[in-house]
Amino acid sequence: MTFFDRLAGWWRSHRPKQLGEQLAVAFDDDAVTVRVLADLDAEWNQTFRWADVARVCFTDTGLYHSDLIRVQLHRQDKPVVVPLEAAGGPQFFGAICDRGLLPDEVWRRAIGDTRGGTHCWPPLEREA
Repeated sequence: MTFFDRLAGWWRSHRPKQLGEQLAVAFDDDAVTVRVLADLDAEWNQTFRWADVARVCFTDTGLYHSDLIRVQLHRQDKPVVVPLEAAGGPQFFGAICDRGLLPDEVWRRAIGDTRGGTHCWPPLEREA
């Protein structure tokens, strides 16, 4: 093993983990599972059914943080929050859009936002 190999190994073991190494989201036709991979509180572990989704919001958090997807569920006060940079996050966002949970005009506006906006569907009555 060369000095460079040892140095690279040391760097990998001491650098902060990327969000995709800490949290993952997976889904099938029926349900979504968010699970901790490393270094996060266990309350991030959640499972919900697609049929229980009441509302979806996309929040732009700027250039230095992961954008967030918040999923509000029927009969649950606290939303499920999934950072877009979680492993499987982009695929999850695509599935949300494919299922019509964020219509085309909403998700297109959301991903084009660079000012910290939140875009939700369906809108609350006071937003409409």
